[in-house]
Amino acid sequence: MGPVTIVAMLARPRPAARLSALLTAVVVALVLCLSAAPALAAGTAPAGTPGGPRVLIAFLPLPTVKPSPDPVAEPPLDVEPVLQRLDDQKRLSIALSSAAQGTYDPTQALLDITQGTRVSLSTYSPKRPQPLFFVPAGAGAFFGGWLAVNDRADSAPADVQPGLLAASVPGGGAYAGSLGRAQQEAIVAADRAGRVSLVSVGPARDVAARAQALLARRRLVVAGLPTGDPGDAALAQLIAHRTPGELLLVTQTPPIATGPQLLPIGALGLGGPGQLTSETTHLDGIVASIDIMPTALAWLQQPVPSVVKGQPMRVVPGRHAAALETLADRLRVVLPRRLPALWTVLTAWVFVLISAMLIADRRGMRWAMRVGALAVLWIPAVLLLTAELRPARTVELALIGLFTMVFAALTDRFVAWPRGPAVPAVAGVLAYAVDLAFGSPVIIQSLLGPNPLYGSRFYGIGNELEAGLSSLLLIGIAALLVGRGRSRAGVAIFAGAGLMLGITMGAGRLGADVGGIITIGAGAATAAVLMLPGGLTKRAIAAVVIAPVAGLALLAAIDLSTGGDSHFTRTVLRANGSGALWDILIRRYELAFKGLRRGFMPVVTLLALLAVALGARRQSRVLEPVGGDAAYRAALWGLAAVGIAGALFNDSGPILLLFAVFIGLCVVIYLRGDPRLATTGAAGADR
Repeated sequence: MGPVTIVAMLARPRPAARLSALLTAVVVALVLCLSAAPALAAGTAPAGTPGGPRVLIAFLPLPTVKPSPDPVAEPPLDVEPVLQRLDDQKRLSIALSSAAQGTYDPTQALLDITQGTRVSLSTYSPKRPQPLFFVPAGAGAFFGGWLAVNDRADSAPADVQPGLLAASVPGGGAYAGSLGRAQQEAIVAADRAGRVSLVSVGPARDVAARAQALLARRRLVVAGLPTGDPGDAALAQLIAHRTPGELLLVTQTPPIATGPQLLPIGALGLGGPGQLTSETTHLDGIVASIDIMPTALAWLQQPVPSVVKGQPMRVVPGRHAAALETLADRLRVVLPRRLPALWTVLTAWVFVLISAMLIADRRGMRWAMRVGALAVLWIPAVLLLTAELRPARTVELALIGLFTMVFAALTDRFVAWPRGPAVPAVAGVLAYAVDLAFGSPVIIQSLLGPNPLYGSRFYGIGNELEAGLSSLLLIGIAALLVGRGRSRAGVAIFAGAGLMLGITMGAGRLGADVGGIITIGAGAATAAVLMLPGGLTKRAIAAVVIAPVAGLALLAAIDLSTGGDSHFTRTVLRANGSGALWDILIRRYELAFKGLRRGFMPVVTLLALLAVALGARRQSRVLEPVGGDAAYRAALWGLAAVGIAGALFNDSGPILLLFAVFIGLCVVIYLRGDPRLATTGAAGADR
């Protein structure tokens, strides 16, 4: 019954017909009103309250600069750093955000925000994402090339879904941008198909007003702010006009750069002002870019997909932009100074060796052999000291060379051979354990630290330190037990110390290195069974195999009971089925094999394996200075197990083998530095 029919019935003289038509009209009017109510409410509601909470993600760019060939030192800018500009907005809580895992790419950094998880670029095929082109289409837009982005994501050994953020928000995402720019920040507002549902691109002067207008129509809005002073003015406007229920997140646009990035980020609405942190990093003032997605979805009261590995950000007390910048400056030099530090110690060792041979002949040579080997064992502890001092490059390298040699000489002077390695071992292991108990504030700045700049690990210990501490522990125990022979007490000491170090390295609230418990588990179990008075048995061999597995089970129990929300807990213990575990395994071995094929790594890995084989074949000759001592024999076999297990079960691959073998060679040199061999009576024994 249409409107014309109703009017005709009302015009008739019959009362019953008029009443029927009137009732019908009322019913039709009610239906029309009810059906139009949601649209009317959306159209007439105040701009600040469109259907509950909303999120505005603003990107503050720097001017485009020419990339530097140096992956660490970027060219100077003529504008104030973004961190300082965010710090000037006193209502914001601030932090630095890790933009990538491993190698950095600006487009991938934006895609990682949309998918809430990330993997190393080296695990994708192709390695870097193809260019994406912003194409306006009606009221919205889409990105040309997005199909290739999805195909590339399928090649990764993980469930990564570009565009998942906007796809998880009812109505999708909106974008406000400025004319004359590439609009790459709109990637964050794109859904799984690369579409942005609503777009407003106009003059830079009113981008903030347009972004806030879009909040009346969409719950997720992304804004690309202008550069320089206009960008600061737009940010100030967004802060001043923020309404209740709105979460404002502002971060630096990922720059065109070659080195890893820690990008400034600010938030208004989470509390504070203070510093941002998350369970991803466990560091005050440091978050990850993948934390933006779960933070936004939690604010919007939307479920966070299980494939998302980022964690919601929160505010903690304190707001120290200068301290954050100092930390970032330190993290930028950690990797470039790592190898030079080792070469500095080795060069100092060679200098001492040559000088001692020229001055003191045979006795001096033996002394230099012992001191140089001990200096290498002192490196981990000394690197904690220089990390606390944060000196300039030349000063730090000089201090490392000086301190290691001086500490080694003092150790050799006051601790009788062959017990010297116990001192640097105990000092190193205890120093790192103490710092881990305090949240690893010094370790992350050490040249052997995990380096949060590269986005793989933000606290605890990394793979290199895992092999170093495991090797130090075994050698230190051997130095303490030398001369006591095989005994059940020796078995208990190796096993108990290995268990304690494994918990320290692997527990989510300490080292958070799940591979560490496998590495030290294999090494300590091997050393322990070799200390059995009755020799090797089938049961003892089975114990070596089972030890790493038992260690993982114990670690799982500890993390679940203590709430250690580590990478192991989130990715393994809470993995979404066997497929997710398989993806983790594949990803780790892809990274390990890529490391094995890099540069001279195949050659040095082969040399390390040959050294292990030669040492096993000539172990009697190797241990001749200590009369084939059982403790040193057990420790050296334990080092071989550390290197092999570490290489097989860590994504760094052969690096751990090289560390363990190098430390083992230094220990052998120390033992061959037996001062008795330098005497006239022992000259014949010097072979």
